[in-house]
Amino acid sequence: MAKPSEQPGFFKIDFVRFFPHKFWISNWGNDATYPGGFRYKLLSVRDEKKHAAELVLLLEQNGGGKQEMHRVQVKLDALDGYARVFWEGLENEHDIEFEEQDFSEVRTADEFDQAVAEYGWSGDDPDA
Repeated sequence: MAKPSEQPGFFKIDFVRFFPHKFWISNWGNDATYPGGFRYKLLSVRDEKKHAAELVLLLEQNGGGKQEMHRVQVKLDALDGYARVFWEGLENEHDIEFEEQDFSEVRTADEFDQAVAEYGWSGDDPDA
């Protein structure tokens, strides 16, 4: 089972009402502002009661610091299009690419740990 992070969470996943939905994670880039490297993460958590998702855009610096850049609640049927506006714009602006990670079928913490391992990271270390 995933260990709790030492950094405060950016959203709640309880596997009762709130579930991981889709994540879009960029590769690492660098520029004059972040010569040590940066990447973006678009993370969505599905609210089963509202049939919507909370979408959070994070900027992560190499070394682990994360900054929330945007947060919005979006209806599930509009989520992919809304997220696409962000990741396409960021790809064009920063010469990076995003990978979509679909967790929409995940119902338990164990299933989430298994799914993230299939994407190459573990619940113990999301930056692996």
